[in-house]
Amino acid sequence: MLHLLGALVLVATMALVGRLATTEWQSVHKASQSLRWLEQLQLGLVAVEMVSRERGPTNGALGDALPMAQPRAQALHEARARTDQAFEALRQAVAAAPRPRADGIDLVQSLQTAHSALAQARAGVDLVLALPQPQRSAEAIRDAVYGMVAVVPLLSPVSNALASAAQHAYPALGDDVQGARLAAGLREYAGLLGSHFTAAVVKGQPFSPAERRAIDETRGRIAQLRALVELRLQLPDKAPEVAQAWDAVEARYFGVAQELLGQVLAQGDGDGRYGLSAAEFAARYVPEMNPLLALRDALLVQARARASQEYQRALRVLVWALVGSGVLLLVLGGALYVIQHRVLQPLAKTTRALKALANDDLQAPLPDPVADDEMAAVIGAVRSLQSQTRRRQDLERERDRLIEKLKEQSETDYLTGLPNRRAFITKARSVLAQAMRYRFDVAVLVLDIDWFKQLNDSLGHAAGDRALQVVADVVRAELREGDLAARFGGEEFVLLLSHCDSAQGLKFAERLRARVADAQVLGAADPGVRVTVSLGIADSARLGWGIDALLSAADVAMYQAKNAGRNRAVAATTPIT
Repeated sequence: MLHLLGALVLVATMALVGRLATTEWQSVHKASQSLRWLEQLQLGLVAVEMVSRERGPTNGALGDALPMAQPRAQALHEARARTDQAFEALRQAVAAAPRPRADGIDLVQSLQTAHSALAQARAGVDLVLALPQPQRSAEAIRDAVYGMVAVVPLLSPVSNALASAAQHAYPALGDDVQGARLAAGLREYAGLLGSHFTAAVVKGQPFSPAERRAIDETRGRIAQLRALVELRLQLPDKAPEVAQAWDAVEARYFGVAQELLGQVLAQGDGDGRYGLSAAEFAARYVPEMNPLLALRDALLVQARARASQEYQRALRVLVWALVGSGVLLLVLGGALYVIQHRVLQPLAKTTRALKALANDDLQAPLPDPVADDEMAAVIGAVRSLQSQTRRRQDLERERDRLIEKLKEQSETDYLTGLPNRRAFITKARSVLAQAMRYRFDVAVLVLDIDWFKQLNDSLGHAAGDRALQVVADVVRAELREGDLAARFGGEEFVLLLSHCDSAQGLKFAERLRARVADAQVLGAADPGVRVTVSLGIADSARLGWGIDALLSAADVAMYQAKNAGRNRAVAATTPIT
């Protein structure tokens, strides 16, 4: 019961500790995930930025005559290289992430799709650039420009999925992440607005109705995004760097850049005499969009700072929780150890020893007393009981050994070491019962030493005893596994051969007779002394499996062998009636 109580207390404590540690670990993990998603989001927004930036040199190149000016060609080459590097950095970051999917989007596949579209758009631009400037129609220029514009929407699912994943990992980042996306959107629409001007400026023509409509729609979208950004920047906890970046956006893009756009719009709505080339327009317009990127980066920095603070906070709480839990578990474990060591463990060992003692098992160890108290007295009493039981078991084993020895002696012929008549009959009946059940043949041999009385009279009883021992040794040497042999009385021996028919029994008897005839009785002392035996064989195929019938028939056959001159084996042929 005490074990159960201690276990319950320990389990309850560990459950509380585990719950606390799990909660904080989840916070640490989510904050860490949000930092990783933010890093990928920034790479995604940079990829969008590089595609938008590439449109500046592209638009400028579309207005140049052939051959393209070296500075313009170099700028276009470098812009494309920066875009490719941004795509590759994003691809590597996404591919190396534990989960290359976010918000159900396959990020790698989406990037490959966008990059393929970029390659096609560049091919379209290169086709237009290969034409002489007078042969470049406004329609061809617009197609080339809008081919580049169409790449950015293909990247939107990637940035949207990364932003969603970052907010899901740490919802407190929502305002900063959405603000950064809005700033990036402002930059994209600002670049798109400039792209709407490209064809008209290159050709020196007024805006077409379609171009004017696209310009107005884009300016309307820019106004919406501006309002959304201002709304989010009204929050009280924004960083000073974010406020400064927005001030720069207001001053430069919504100030200087809008003034330039107003001048170009007036010319486009008029006679189309813009007074500057597409490259000159891009050189004046594109730098004024840079504060939008600074605003985006400031918001992302603020988001990373929030995620880092949450990560550090959760990590500190987790560490303190683990340390406090460790101390609590240490104290609890120490208390349980004392109880276990001083009370429960000695009591449990003593109980096991008593139970084992009840089953005559004396191997269960007893504990060493920790102190001279009541538990020590109980342990001493059980140890004394073990000693008494051990002495009793020793006496019982000695008694059983003596009984077994007496039983063995009662069933063994003392002279030859073979079983005696009674032991043979008992074992033979068991073998014959199996033979009758499984229907296999057996043979019984009765063996008698020839002229044994004369041997005793002439050489003494010691020689006779030696002759009996020699015959017993030969019989033992010839026996197969599963066969039985015994001294039946006087100079007579009996064998039961299992799985043996009459012919096999007669062959065995002849071999046994020959081995006995070759054996020396007295050894080197009198090498001329030999003994022979007469054998009678009876088999179950003719006489059945009754031990008495088999012995009687074999005995009659043995006397027939003696009457026929001794030193021979005779098989019984008919049952004895």
